[in-house]
Amino acid sequence: MDNQNRGRMIAGAVLVLLGVAFFAMQFFGDLGASAILFVVGLIFLGAYFYTRTYGFLIPGCILAGLALGQIAARGGLFAVDGLSGIGLGIGFLAIFVIDWIYTRNMRWWPLIPGGIITISGIASTNQNLQELLSKGWPLILVAIGLVILAGAFGLTGHSRT
Repeated sequence: MDNQNRGRMIAGAVLVLLGVAFFAMQFFGDLGASAILFVVGLIFLGAYFYTRTYGFLIPGCILAGLALGQIAARGGLFAVDGLSGIGLGIGFLAIFVIDWIYTRNMRWWPLIPGGIITISGIASTNQNLQELLSKGWPLILVAIGLVILAGAFGLTGHSRT
């Protein structure tokens, strides 16, 4: 397939998905904005799976995760504060997982914001966990340091020589 047809195919798919999203928004009221975020995230993810361009994976996972968190926060059964943050954090974590599954690259940077945002979101849903994290967060640094030291001493099986 040449570049012109590929561009037409992507443009057509984007217009179809946006049209469906805008149409569905009319029936979902308050969830409409979240649905649009989710559809735009899916468009980016579709572009990633079609082209394997890392630049599409990042906004796709972030937007889809944020939208799912917002939808869950507004939905009756799981309506809890902090779910938007959890969804956003999971979106960042999904960048790492999807990239690793499809390319076997270990781009670890999404684990940092993903872990922080997910833990913060979880903590905001539970007062006891909030208190524990506000006092115990330095132990996370200790754990990361121990993992790094274990790698430096060759205890993880992935030592660098």
